[in-house]
Amino acid sequence: MIKGSEWRKWNFHVHTKGTNKNDQFTSRNIDEFFSIFFKKAIENGIEAIGITDYFSLDRYKDAIQYVLDIDSKINEITQHKLFSEKEISTIKKMFLFPNVELRMLPSTDRARLINIHCIFNPTYVPHLENDFFGHLSNQDGIKMNRHGLIEYGKRLDTNLSTDQLRYKKGIDNYTIDLKSLKELIANNKNFKDNCIIVVSNSNNDGASAIQKHYDLFENEDGSLDGLRKSIYQISNCIFSTNGKDINYFLGKRLEETEGYNEEIYKKEVEDVIRDRGSLKPCLVGCDSHSEETLFTKFTWIKSDLTFEGLRQICFEPEQRVKIKASKPDFKEDKVVIEKVKFMSQSKKFKNEEIHLNPNLNVIIGGKSSGKSILLFSIAKTLLPDQEILKNDNDEEKYNLLSLDSDFNFEVTTKAGLSQFLFRDPNENSIIPDIKYIPQNYLVKLAEPEINKKGKPLNKLVRDLINEDADSKSKYDSFITNVKQFDKDREDKINKYFDLLDKVEKLNEELKTKSNKEVLDTNINSNTTKVEELNKEAGLNEEELTKYKELQEKDNKNKERSEDIKHDYKLTKDFINISIEKIQELKKLKSEFISNLKDVKFSAYYKEKLSLIDTIENQLNELQKEIIFIKNEEGNTVFSHSNVFKTKMEEIKSEKTQIFTDLTPFTRNEDIQKQIKILNESIQTDKKLLLEIESLSKQITDKKTSIKTYKTEIFDLYDNVYNEYQKVIEELKDRTIELEKDGLKIEGISQINFSKIYKSIYQISDGRKAHYRNYEKLLDLNKKSTDSFVYVEIKQELIKIFDSIMDGTYAVLPSTNKKNAIKILLEDYFFDYWKITFKNDKLGEMSTGKASFVILMLIIGLSKSKSPILIDQPEDNLDNRSITKDLVNYLKNKKLERQIIVVTHNSNIVVNADAENIVIANQKGQNDTESTSEYHFDYTNGAIENSKQIDKNETDLLKSMGVREHIAEIVEGGKEAFILREKKYRFIKNIS
Repeated sequence: MIKGSEWRKWNFHVHTKGTNKNDQFTSRNIDEFFSIFFKKAIENGIEAIGITDYFSLDRYKDAIQYVLDIDSKINEITQHKLFSEKEISTIKKMFLFPNVELRMLPSTDRARLINIHCIFNPTYVPHLENDFFGHLSNQDGIKMNRHGLIEYGKRLDTNLSTDQLRYKKGIDNYTIDLKSLKELIANNKNFKDNCIIVVSNSNNDGASAIQKHYDLFENEDGSLDGLRKSIYQISNCIFSTNGKDINYFLGKRLEETEGYNEEIYKKEVEDVIRDRGSLKPCLVGCDSHSEETLFTKFTWIKSDLTFEGLRQICFEPEQRVKIKASKPDFKEDKVVIEKVKFMSQSKKFKNEEIHLNPNLNVIIGGKSSGKSILLFSIAKTLLPDQEILKNDNDEEKYNLLSLDSDFNFEVTTKAGLSQFLFRDPNENSIIPDIKYIPQNYLVKLAEPEINKKGKPLNKLVRDLINEDADSKSKYDSFITNVKQFDKDREDKINKYFDLLDKVEKLNEELKTKSNKEVLDTNINSNTTKVEELNKEAGLNEEELTKYKELQEKDNKNKERSEDIKHDYKLTKDFINISIEKIQELKKLKSEFISNLKDVKFSAYYKEKLSLIDTIENQLNELQKEIIFIKNEEGNTVFSHSNVFKTKMEEIKSEKTQIFTDLTPFTRNEDIQKQIKILNESIQTDKKLLLEIESLSKQITDKKTSIKTYKTEIFDLYDNVYNEYQKVIEELKDRTIELEKDGLKIEGISQINFSKIYKSIYQISDGRKAHYRNYEKLLDLNKKSTDSFVYVEIKQELIKIFDSIMDGTYAVLPSTNKKNAIKILLEDYFFDYWKITFKNDKLGEMSTGKASFVILMLIIGLSKSKSPILIDQPEDNLDNRSITKDLVNYLKNKKLERQIIVVTHNSNIVVNADAENIVIANQKGQNDTESTSEYHFDYTNGAIENSKQIDKNETDLLKSMGVREHIAEIVEGGKEAFILREKKYRFIKNIS
């Protein structure tokens, strides 16, 4: 099961029984020791072990021999095998490599020698006797091989009787000369390619003695001697778990300090490379000298279990090395694609599983090799909405069944869930929020005007921001509020003009009424005549006074009767409207309670809102009270007792009494007829006066309401603008996280000036062109993104409003004032999301750079941790943008989400340090024919997987390693490897 570079536990520094110094192992023999040794390695999940000893490979060779003989190892007491078949299989897969520990003069700060470690490629071991042990010497010129060490021990103590004692004496005192090691590295490329030098940092020895490496640099006052500096220059790694060391050697000493930025980081990296030779990873090993301490410490390394895999930590010291307890780069199993598989009985496609890495997977291959088909098949299997799979002609890019009628495709997650491409349509996707970015998709988004496809950029950004459920909820609430304000504003405008119409009608009605002064004169004149007629009829002063009182009382009675009729109609209308409203409210309440998911909430609000039902019942009762019916006599009467009935009966009774009281004053029939006519005239005139007063009051009140409505209309306009301001502020947190990638999203409330200009222009009388008088708002040259001051815009709107209303702003005859005002006060605002990347505005970028920024937006704003599938993201990007921007972005984002990329670009493959390379091939599409049984064939592996081209192998994909495929297929692949390794002074030939 090959998934490319994977995280594994490595132990770089483990001594074994028989070590040349400080041997505290208590096992009876080497077999017993290695039994404990390997069982502890398995127990601790260790997969790679650096067998360490001073100036010697003997213990490493012991371990290798033990593994070779492991099938025959038995327990002396039980005579059973020491290891189970599973354990044997695990041990044989372990990567054992030699770690030769050296000491160097002069002494460190506390009279301790400097210790360095040489980790070797196991395949280079046969050459070490000549290239290494037989080459290095001490200050006396004595070689470091076994013969030299024995001679050195003999020279130190002539009394030693055996070579073993002399060898031990030589080991205990031997120190190498740095000059000879530097010469070896400089002059023997084979040695340099197969050795990784690590500087120790223990309490007893190391380049900086008991101080941590960084502490020594920080306190350096010129005392850091040239020897130590030279050692750091030739070293590739550091043995240290100190946090300051780790950050310093990665060029990140100042990370998380105030004002830290990319320029500071670059400067730090340059300083470390200049002063220490290169960025370096920090490693740890258990440095065991007893069984109790075996494998108590380890380092996580992301690589194949090979020396070439280990070598990658020199190129990627930060992302391929971690010192921590838990496995790095955690991702949930449910959002990681573990493997995929074509199902093709005709062998059109390879039927074997293709395993994927949780981080960055890169699919490469020649033209029409099946790269994009593989990515497309994954997307088609998992995407719920497959609109993005279609070309401009609305057809899918690949008709997979036309390639193979029996075709199917299977995707399996790390959680063990599998799904087929062709399945029951009712079966939901196992990873529904996967992201698929097909070839040229980003370009279409970057150039919507040219391609006539895709969304405008601002809508794209808004939609991406709202992918987050909380943000979408806030934005939906914003839309609801704005729509409600728009509706309320339109209602207010309608009412505003309704009032204007009513005022006009009232004025017209008022004109039909008699003159108030004339009516007053008539009333006074007729009242005088009535008095004179009453005197003529023989009424004395007392009777005249009484008569006047009764006449006034009768007039009041009639007024009250009219008032009751008015109030009855008003009450009836109010009750009817209220019943309609309460029924709507009751429906809303019912929907609200039924949508609540918590039963307790439902019960609580059902009880609290029961007053709505109470009000409805009360209104129904009130409605019944005032209904009229026909009684047995055929008269219209109230069906129930009510305040109107009581009041009307009271007025009727009073009217009867007044009539009775007036009877004695009607002695002269002719005179009384005249008095009656005059009184009726007086009553009519008084009624007309009341009507005039009522109309005048209504006109005054409505004019006041008209002013109020205008204020409220613009208050609602304020509310709309404030809603835009509010939602932008609420969504700000969604965009802040992207700033670490150099991407800034600034939300701004904008006015669509071109839209409002066009809308007003279309209703304006062009002959008078009054729109030219309002340049702050109505300017043809203004862009939608131009800045503005809201207060000034509002003042301009009010001026236009007033001018339309008083007629000084001429609109077309086909447009009435109401529609003109509605058009003027439409919501022309929009939430504008200003995108800048390293001080460049998105709308002003090249297509290629804009495409990259959109990719950053799509990935960065997505809350999902599901895989991202990208087909050739490098399209339209210049090489600098790929090398600098896209590569770094992919390197960072692959730690958060699984990424699967189809590419032709070597920088994405090599410099993004892709964990898994999938190589695709189609028969007949290459100069070299393949004998593979599959028309579309695939293989995969880590970037460090290297195998020289085998010209005898006719299956193309099997004929070379992954590294060689990259160099051959991807444009600039070979150069990319060379540049990558040159950067770290660690160059290896690529054939």
